[in-house]
Order: sequence, then structure tokens, then C-alpha cells
Amino acid sequence: MEFEEILAEVGDYGVFQKRLVNWFLLPCTVPLAWFALNQIFLMSVPDHWCYVPEVTKANLSVQQQHMLIRPTENQHGLEIPSPCQMHDLNYSSVILDLLESSNSSTTFKIHTILSNVSKQACRNGWVYDRTIYSSTASTHWDLVCENNHLPSLIFTLALAGGSVATPIYGIMSDRIGRKLTFFICVLVTFVSGVISLVLPNFTAFAVFRFINGSLLPTIFQVPYIMLVEIVGKEKRTRLMGIACIGWTLGLCSLPLFAFIFRSWRTFGLITTCFCIPYFFYWRFLPESTRWLVSVGRYEEAVIILTEMAKTNGRPVPPDLVKRLTVGAANSMAYYGLQINATNLYGNEFLNFFLLGLVELPSYFLCWYLMERLGRRWTNVSLMLLGALSILIPTTLPIASTLGTTIGTLVGKFGCSAAFMVVYQQSAELYPTPIRALGMGASATVACIATICTPYIIYLGTYDKHIPYFIIGGICLIASFAASFLPETLNAKLPQTIEDGERFGNSQKYFSFFGSQNPEDNNEEEEKKTDSVVQKELLSTV
Repeated sequence: MEFEEILAEVGDYGVFQKRLVNWFLLPCTVPLAWFALNQIFLMSVPDHWCYVPEVTKANLSVQQQHMLIRPTENQHGLEIPSPCQMHDLNYSSVILDLLESSNSSTTFKIHTILSNVSKQACRNGWVYDRTIYSSTASTHWDLVCENNHLPSLIFTLALAGGSVATPIYGIMSDRIGRKLTFFICVLVTFVSGVISLVLPNFTAFAVFRFINGSLLPTIFQVPYIMLVEIVGKEKRTRLMGIACIGWTLGLCSLPLFAFIFRSWRTFGLITTCFCIPYFFYWRFLPESTRWLVSVGRYEEAVIILTEMAKTNGRPVPPDLVKRLTVGAANSMAYYGLQINATNLYGNEFLNFFLLGLVELPSYFLCWYLMERLGRRWTNVSLMLLGALSILIPTTLPIASTLGTTIGTLVGKFGCSAAFMVVYQQSAELYPTPIRALGMGASATVACIATICTPYIIYLGTYDKHIPYFIIGGICLIASFAASFLPETLNAKLPQTIEDGERFGNSQKYFSFFGSQNPEDNNEEEEKKTDSVVQKELLSTV
């Protein structure tokens, strides 16, 4: 653990680190939500109905047009106008008959005409409600009715991309460095995002959304890893809190972009172009000194540590080179509840905003609990809160929109806070040589677990209780599983594989408040071992 001592000497949270937090970590995490979750609005499906040229060209009110075209159908116990069927009528003769009548009797005649009329599927495509969007990817390619599963496919492909590529980027981060990997990810995200918006067919669009979605876990992880490896253990929770707050600020402002830029290509291009400012960080951003030490690049680490010491107003430690050479469940719940914003009762922009806004108080509560209760039991408690809140709607009648919305918001509160704990705990558990790979592997498992999430949400078209029951049940299981992770509060980051293997070995299951620090236990064991060896040597002498 020599590196921890060196870090303390050069300043483990001085001006050098604060500059990176204020000018890199926070500004970096805000735009992430804009190009990572823009597809929720890109793929939004507005209200739609069959296109009937004769009716559209007639001098009828919108209400009268809907009456003529849209038969009612039962969905979840409610009678609503059908988006995928039309009345089986000879519309040319019906329109002529209606035009001969006065406006006051038109509606009455429509009711008379529609008695005992059969239904049929749309013959000429669909008309889309342009109140909220001028166009979306779903309206552009008619991803409705028999193709209404394809928007869910796009979400699934993005998650599948994360499960495939995250291990690759994790290995890259541990092999070629955190800094270079981060900028490669930003470049691929920008290029794939722009290309997906200009391609002429849906298949090509889906392929590039798959590539684009593969970058999100790594882009979020690497900046945090870079900073957590150069700050003291007392400040690591602060970094995670700042990163999560930045993400939530971006999340809450995303629906505003969607509201202003109502064309899907314009909206997608603007949100994706926020990748460009990231490239200006190339000269400003240092490589992780911890990673440099772990791969034996001591001279480069010394240069950065020297700059760190000078910036922090500390003396440069002597003999630096010599001293350095000695020494899924949550994701499913979070993503599922966010996607489900478009299925909640009311305005989807407001629902999305509220689901983002509720994260802010959750992070502050989590920040406080992690420093008081420790990582492990905070994680367990928050996952349990999320599970129970998500399961509440399964006990309510389908018509209870208020209860469902409240349960969803509280569930998002718990899952968002637990998300913060998971990232914090992961960064503190993995040793430096494989930290990026380990966190990448964890993100991969999370992505694999959430690949089916869009289709779980899609099951809500059959019964709105199904998504809540599945996601809530998985969170309940995850809450129990989280209780077996070691406590990492105030523990030194494991610098070698051997440190990681010893981490938490002496911890008891029912330990609270970080009272049983893994590092303290290991040090006590080492002292006991040294004492035994000394006694044996003395007896031999």
C-alpha cells in the first residue's frame, strides 16, 4: 500500500484533484444522459390511426374523422380508439353522403353508419399525432401495430452492445490506459450516433444503435475510475456523488431538448454532437498514476505525481521511483423504470423529468448513508426499498394511475441510490491492475441482465402489472445477494491482485457502520503472523 502513502504526501484531494472534479468529472457526466438515453425519445411512438385518404381530404373535424376511422377496442378494461384497425366501409360513398348533410347532423349520421360495421386492418398506412413530435424514428419507419415490437428491439440491441463491448473496453483500459480508452469510446460514440441518424433503412439504423449503445458503460466508468485512483479514501464517495448528480442533471434536461427539437434527426444530431467538447480534454487530462504504477511505467507516474505535489502546494517526495517500485439487477430496475416513462399516465416529458429529478435526493441520502452505515448495508436497504416500491403497483387495480406513478417514483429513488453504491463498491473492491476490467465485467453482467428489459416493459401491453412484478422480484433477490459483499468503507484500494484476494477475508456477516475495516483486519493478521515468526526465530536462536 506504498502508493497510498505517496498520494497522501503529494495531496490526495488538493487543487490538482479539485480542478479535475470541477472541470472534467462534473461537466463530463452531464451530457452523458443526452446521447446515452436520447433513443427513448427517438423511438417514441405517438398516437396513430389508419390513413384513409377520402376522410383526410374531407371537410370534417378531427373528432368526426376519428369516429369514422377508428373503432373502439378494449385495453386493460378500458375502451379506447384503435390505433391499428379501421371500419370496413366504402368511404367514398360515405363521405359523399355526409357532405350532403348539415354540420349539425353529421355526427348523428356517423353514429348511424357505424352501427354493426365490421373492422379491418389498416390498408394505407397510418397518420400520426404531431402534437408532441413532428417525427420520430418509429413514425419514420412505421414501427407500429404488427411492427410495434421493433422499438423494444432497439433498446435491447443497445444493451446487448454494452454486454459485448464492455469487457473489450475494460481490457483496453487496463492495457493501454484509462485516458486513451476514454477518448476512443467518445470517438466511436460520436461517429456511430451520427451515422445512425442519416442511414436510409431500419436495419442499418439498428446496427449502428447497437454499436452506439456498446459505449455507455465504459464512458461512464472511465472518468470516475481515473479520479478515484488519485484521491484519498475519504473522498471516493464524494466523487461518486458528483458523477451521479451530473448524470441526473443531464437526465432532467433531456426532455427539454426533445420538446424543443421535435424532429428525431435534429434532436438526435444535437444531443450526439455533445460528444465533441470531450476531445478538448486531451491535453488537460492526466493518465491514472495508479494504473501507470501497476504496469511499471514509473517515470510517467513520477512526472504526474510531481505536478500533483506542486499544484497542491506540497513538497515533492524524494526517491519517488524507488518507492513506487517497492510498493444486474440494479441496472435492470433503473433502465426499465426509465424506459417505462412513456407508458405511465400523463405527459411523457413530465414523467421522464420526474423520474430523473427523483434521483437527486436519492444521491444525497445515499451519500450520507454510505459514509455512516457503510457500503454493504446501504446497498441492501436501498435495493429492498426499490423492490418493495416497484412491487406495490402489482397489488393495485390497473385504473389506479396515481398509485402506480408514486410506486414507480419511489422505486426509481431506491434503485438510483443503489446504483451509486454499486459503482462505489465495485471501484473499491477490484485491485488496480484489473479495476477497469472488473468494473467492465460487472457492467457486462448488468447489460446481459437488462437486454430483455425493453421486452419486459413491452409485456405491459398485455398486463401493466407484469413489468413491475418481474423487476421488483429481481430487485428483491439482488437485495439479499448484496448482503454477502465485503464492506469497503474507509478501506485502502487494493493495489495488487494479492491485496484483492485478501480483501475482506476476516469480515463478519453482521458487521455494521464499517466498524470492521478489511484493511485493519489484514494488518492485524500480518502483525500476528510477524509476531509468530519472530518468536520462532528467537526460540531457534
